[in-house]
Amino acid sequence: MQTNGVTANAAAIHGGNSLSSDQANVELIHRLNEVVNERRYDDMDALFAPSFVDNNPAWSVQNLAELKAILGAAHSALAFTSHHDLIYPAADGKVVIHITFTGRHVEPFLGQEPTGRTITWTSIEVYRIEDGRIVERWVQADTAGLMAQLGVQLP
Repeated sequence: MQTNGVTANAAAIHGGNSLSSDQANVELIHRLNEVVNERRYDDMDALFAPSFVDNNPAWSVQNLAELKAILGAAHSALAFTSHHDLIYPAADGKVVIHITFTGRHVEPFLGQEPTGRTITWTSIEVYRIEDGRIVERWVQADTAGLMAQLGVQLP
């Protein structure tokens, strides 16, 4: 059994049974989803490595602090929650997920005044995990679909 906090916490959840590294990595991503949905951004610090790198073509995030700020702004404006539709462990300490986000446009976002409408968008994300912490993430989200729902004029 690994001695990192994620594996120990995940084992406690599963009645003290040891988890494989793949299972522990999946549990870490489930935990991240809970923390984000509950807007406990400071709890993200324990889940991410200090050297975290975000690869998301929709925005340029240089560190975890910037990611937390973007999530906070999006939560305020879009009042969303996320649901993991699919989650798979992958080679080399990676976890692949398909996420559906559902919310309501309640504050200005992307230059658009709130509409009050329900919005939904999806994302495929790959997380790389080392020593029980997220070190890198790749995101391919339906940003154009989200923008269209908000009324942003697309080219």
